[in-house]
Amino acid sequence: MRPEDEFENTSLTPSHLASRKARKERAREKRRRTVFRVFRNTVLSVVGFVVLFVLGCYAVGFGTPWGQKQRLVLAETIISTRHYYLAQYITTKKEYNQLAAQLHAPVVASGIPTSVHVAPVPTTAATPSQAKTKTNVIEVHPISGKGYNGYVMLVHDPRLVRLVPAVVHGAMGQYITDIAKQSGAVAGTNASGFEDPNGNGWGGIPVGLEMVGGQVIHAPQSSGDWATVGFTKSGLLVMGHYSVAQLRNMGVQDAMQFHPELVVNSKPMITVGDGGWGYGPRTAIGQAKDGTVIFVVINGRFEGGSGMGASQRQVMDIMLQYGAVNACAMDGGSSSVLYHNGKIINSPSTIDPNGQRHLPDAWMVFPTVQSAAVEQAAPAAAVSAN
Repeated sequence: MRPEDEFENTSLTPSHLASRKARKERAREKRRRTVFRVFRNTVLSVVGFVVLFVLGCYAVGFGTPWGQKQRLVLAETIISTRHYYLAQYITTKKEYNQLAAQLHAPVVASGIPTSVHVAPVPTTAATPSQAKTKTNVIEVHPISGKGYNGYVMLVHDPRLVRLVPAVVHGAMGQYITDIAKQSGAVAGTNASGFEDPNGNGWGGIPVGLEMVGGQVIHAPQSSGDWATVGFTKSGLLVMGHYSVAQLRNMGVQDAMQFHPELVVNSKPMITVGDGGWGYGPRTAIGQAKDGTVIFVVINGRFEGGSGMGASQRQVMDIMLQYGAVNACAMDGGSSSVLYHNGKIINSPSTIDPNGQRHLPDAWMVFPTVQSAAVEQAAPAAAVSAN
């Protein structure tokens, strides 16, 4: 220490020390205020930007034709999911009610289709393993369109198609790969929707009718907007709103329920707009005049190189392109899945680490008519219904 410093330090009086301490405290307080002011201004700027952005979106969404169209498409997409209530925040009450009504259009019954004539495809395969590779029985074609890509699977013998229920553990359904493994099926798609009150996506409890081998496993929806989709023993696809007794009288062995109907007796069911379901991953089932079963599985939510996905009208158009006489949508969204020859070939939008969702049941395709005819395993507790 320099002598003059020592002199200076020793010459400081208590008042000088207090003054220096006060100056340091004022400097620290000034720095704190500066930091707080910067933080406050940043937060206010971000909040202001968000508010202006939201107000701008609302102004565009409600005040311009283009914005209104995009807003309603987004609302249609949301209202068809299990988070349907969120659509209320971007629609008027009248718009919301109209969108909800579109999802519940009354079902048109197909009856026993007289224009469909099942022409069983002969197979000369000596074993089920050889039958798995018969390209003339099962065909898979990639498809694409505006905002989506996916697959069409054609099963030329409808007697190979069965509804297979999941083996449910607790409230959890099964992956389609496990359903295929336990049943011996070589291909399939998801079928029923499922109850999901807690948003877990466990898929153990189907929504609506689940009928396997003529046995009712889950009771049907009584609402007239849920279409029953089933196959008779001879392979005819039947659609409409039927009681279990009516289904049995028609010879239906497997059936489930979903909506909307896409094609009934060769007539398109969506004639105005895009169907009211927005855009997303889709699954649908249909049947052509020669009995060929048509499965459509669409990727969406930007998975597998797709965009948002397809509208129900786009799926209907695909069905008509492939000659569907009758066709109906199945559960879609994260449930949409296509299994073929040991693997999933589409790109499900699920966040499940296994890349597929637990399902309550699935439309499965068997290698031979004999293997398909074997009554599928079903839960012991069946529901009695008339």
